[in-house]
Amino acid sequence: MIRCRRQLAPIIILMLIASACAGSTSSALATSGSTTSDAQAAKHVTDVLKGGRYLFGPFGDTRSTIVATGPKGWVGYPSWAMDGPEPVRADAPTGIGISFFTANGIYSDPCHWDVQGTGGADVGDVAVGPTVDDLVAALRANENYTSTAPSSVTIDGYAGQELELQLPDDPFTKCDNEAGDDSGHAFVFAGPGLSAQGPANRWHLYILDVDGTRLIAVILSYAKTPQADLDLARHIIETLDIT
Repeated sequence: MIRCRRQLAPIIILMLIASACAGSTSSALATSGSTTSDAQAAKHVTDVLKGGRYLFGPFGDTRSTIVATGPKGWVGYPSWAMDGPEPVRADAPTGIGISFFTANGIYSDPCHWDVQGTGGADVGDVAVGPTVDDLVAALRANENYTSTAPSSVTIDGYAGQELELQLPDDPFTKCDNEAGDDSGHAFVFAGPGLSAQGPANRWHLYILDVDGTRLIAVILSYAKTPQADLDLARHIIETLDIT
């Protein structure tokens, strides 16, 4: 199952950054009526999804929301994420999951993130600028995981970058743990509370600029995740409605 920091309200990780250029803004304004209707018609996320469109969010200072397809039988986490069906969900070695969130920074070492000694992964120790490109550059510079070269992406009229992180093949049992929790966790980002779901977790990130806020969507998978599940997850991301 997707695991997050218990101190935070559930937020899902999908990195989406909306373009600040006039063309993208015009596109977003042109479709605002239809996306608002989609949000109003979307269902609230339930523990077991029944198919159809579901509402996630709000995210960040813009209070943006996401309407996404929730495949029948998948497991929902209200306002922020969904896993593949039971019993695997997003667990290694074949699981799949999707998460949406915003982030205020990253950690130089995802395994040792408790830099303030508070038991909470709230503040990162890497200075990151305000743009999508700034965040992508910080992720690419980290040597505790590998990353692909970024490429441009546009989702629902919002432009940004996509790239994939390959996290270590490590059970993370010796990583920092949260207050009241004996299990270790690995956090890439500060703020959202999304941790690695298992050894060798892959995070395919979509980072968009939505009205000046970095909105993130992520597909969580593994080398042995079935191709059909990956194709389905990518289709879900490609057909998001962002309001």
